[in-house]
Amino acid sequence: MVDVEEVAENIYMIDDKLYSVPGLGSVYLIDEEKKALIDSGPSTSADAVLDGIKRVGVNPDDIDYIIITHIHLDHAGGAGVLIKDMPQAQVVVHHSGARYLVNPARLVSSVAKVQGEEGMKRYGEVVPIGKERVKPIYGGDVLKLGEEQALKFIDAPGHAPHEICIYESQNNGLFAGDAVGIYLAEYEVLLPVTPPPSFDSELFVNTLERLMGLNASMIYFAHFGATDKVQENLRLAADKLMTWDSILSSAIKGNKFDGVAEKMMARDSAELEPVSQAESLYEYLINIIVPMNVNGYIKYYQEKYGLN
Repeated sequence: MVDVEEVAENIYMIDDKLYSVPGLGSVYLIDEEKKALIDSGPSTSADAVLDGIKRVGVNPDDIDYIIITHIHLDHAGGAGVLIKDMPQAQVVVHHSGARYLVNPARLVSSVAKVQGEEGMKRYGEVVPIGKERVKPIYGGDVLKLGEEQALKFIDAPGHAPHEICIYESQNNGLFAGDAVGIYLAEYEVLLPVTPPPSFDSELFVNTLERLMGLNASMIYFAHFGATDKVQENLRLAADKLMTWDSILSSAIKGNKFDGVAEKMMARDSAELEPVSQAESLYEYLINIIVPMNVNGYIKYYQEKYGLN
């Protein structure tokens, strides 16, 4: 049984059981005249996503769009598998990421180099998508799904250069992908996600400030859940990024770079303590996300200050 929740009018959150961990990853179904799936999850989540769509009462044949917030494999890796069950669907993606869905070999190779064979098993096969089914979009583009529902695409770099957020007009809501971070609604824990090699702190904070200007009423997070505490969480994400900036800047200026990674990991781990009761979720965050965050931030600063 797949967990499905209506989080706003005609918007359904589907737990895609990311890496077989409940409450870690989600995709969203917008059930309007035209139907859109926000993110695909990896190929290993395809069955859970299809089951969730059917539980809403929608036939996968009727999906018009799979909209990818960014091309990281936990968000986009399953699109090539899902479209086999969605014969009329177009895959909508940031223009700079479109070529990686058509020919994913370079993307897969890059991920495998960092995460290894075991890491790739979590994603499953990444199936190429025919160019004719990929629809590149740009910031400011609008996609109309129904009389009251239009989606506006927003360039949202920082977490990744090919990230988009999607503003939906009917509920004044914002699909955030990873542009704000991980938000575990049940525990009210927010953690920005800062992976190497393309995380950029300055762009990340700039994106958050632009999102604040939308005055949205809801944020729909890919990891995991929806909240109406919009400004509070956007501000919190920016504050956390600036705190990490301060820690690293001070370390570099004082020539005390050693020990910074341990300090950052300790801060993240302490913030995740409320999640410890959810064992599999907590272990994934502590063992995978926290080290990745620290590595991404340190790499960014090493390049910024020419320390490589």
